[in-house]
Amino acid sequence: MVTPTSLPLIVAHRGFSAAHRENSPAAWLAAVEAGADLVEVDIRMTRDGTLVCCHDADLQRLAGQPAAIAEIDAAALAEIRVAGVPAAPSLDELFAALPDGLAILFDVKDERADVLDRLVAAGAASGRRGLTFGLHRLASVTHVRARTDATILGLISSLVEADAFFVAGGTILRLWESEATAARIGEVTGRGRPVWVTTGEGETGRKVGDFDARELQRMMTDGVTGFLVNDPLASREALLSALRETGA
Repeated sequence: MVTPTSLPLIVAHRGFSAAHRENSPAAWLAAVEAGADLVEVDIRMTRDGTLVCCHDADLQRLAGQPAAIAEIDAAALAEIRVAGVPAAPSLDELFAALPDGLAILFDVKDERADVLDRLVAAGAASGRRGLTFGLHRLASVTHVRARTDATILGLISSLVEADAFFVAGGTILRLWESEATAARIGEVTGRGRPVWVTTGEGETGRKVGDFDARELQRMMTDGVTGFLVNDPLASREALLSALRETGA
């Protein structure tokens, strides 16, 4: 257990998705206004090679469209709209919407080699700093690390792969809240490795990205240095409240 002296990073999960449609320009801009340190977006690629921001493999949930993103061209995908804006905005639209200085976390849902290569190249071409690549497979970590020195967040599914993740060039380990016990956090941070947590899901009974203020404060005290949350404004206030109480 540590006494925190600074606020963990607040990562707006799919933007300010507690108040706006996930992975939408409105959610991104609201996250900026809320003071999020990073905006997290999900990345997929269309059939003709355009990178877009969408969590699901298709748009059935968001727009009632069953076509898989990987099987549709960008022009056709752009015509599928929700509330007047594209259901799956392009990466270019993300870059255009966010201030140059705002950090971005890519949760790469499609980890084919050509997708990873296009994303690394697009990030480099944008001239932006503060890009983090969230990767689910160790092979993807090795692939991306060979092409960029950017931060890599390990969204790996098995905790037994944690050591291999850092050996492969990973930077930060992500834990689900249900995994983020004091012992597990300490096991990683005790080796000088940072831990971020995605709140909610699993045994918490909350949907992914939703948080409980007491649990958020507990994990901060245990050493977590970043949280992926749906409401960056309320989560920041919960953590600030805890710091005020400790006099930090």
